[in-house]
Amino acid sequence: MTARRRTVLLCLALIPLTTPAAERLLLPRSDGIKTPVMHYAPVGVCLGTVILSHGAGGSENGLSYLGEFLQSKGWRAVVLGHAESGRAALRAKIPGMDIKAGLAALITDPAAYRGRFADIQAALAWQQGRCKNPFTALVGHSMGAATVMLAAGAENKLGLRTRIGFDAYVAMSPQGVGRIFPENAWHGITAPVYALTGTEDKELNADWRSRLEAYKNMTPGCKWQGVITGANHMAFGRGGSESEKTLITGSVLAFLQKAKAKDCSRPFPGKGIRIDNK
Repeated sequence: MTARRRTVLLCLALIPLTTPAAERLLLPRSDGIKTPVMHYAPVGVCLGTVILSHGAGGSENGLSYLGEFLQSKGWRAVVLGHAESGRAALRAKIPGMDIKAGLAALITDPAAYRGRFADIQAALAWQQGRCKNPFTALVGHSMGAATVMLAAGAENKLGLRTRIGFDAYVAMSPQGVGRIFPENAWHGITAPVYALTGTEDKELNADWRSRLEAYKNMTPGCKWQGVITGANHMAFGRGGSESEKTLITGSVLAFLQKAKAKDCSRPFPGKGIRIDNK
């Protein structure tokens, strides 16, 4: 064996065959509280940073399917743990065994959102300078989708006036007009937004079609609306079936790439998903 061949084989042996495992971190907030996160570091050049926000009653251990996928594609993914709207917070809101009432109370609690915003700011501060590409995106599911829309600048009924600047936003299972958002709440959002839902993705007290209202109300300019046939609410939180997971992850990645390139035309094609854009 030649010296050159030995060198090539040694280099190949040093290349990881799989992406590294997620790293559990505690990030300091401005109020002294520490935010638990799962950090999915990319291998090689970092293409951008995506911060992910779970739904009511969730944790930093959720949305792992999306964090792992983005990591494998060269993106830094940070899944937040929101203590003020996690499992313990939801349990404290449930009167007796009425889970729906508990969820309704939690997703309309302004203090819970203020905690979420502090978590997001902690992650933004931590990630500064860690990725060569400065592009950032905020992705959220359910209550996390409401968090995304609020951060993007949606009007609300909760007295919240927090806008957090990202280059792009992805809201999975976004809410329509109701307890959180008034009529025309999303009209002032100018940043790129991808709203994603499914035909079985029902709200607490509304049909899945209510989740289309945000996109309809937003002004044109890199806005996407995705609808996955048959996907229910938990498909977006856990990844659903293999075909649903492929459509969710593929379309989210396509949107991020398009928003980053500032060319949001030609949405992601795929059997089982319909994507409108404007």
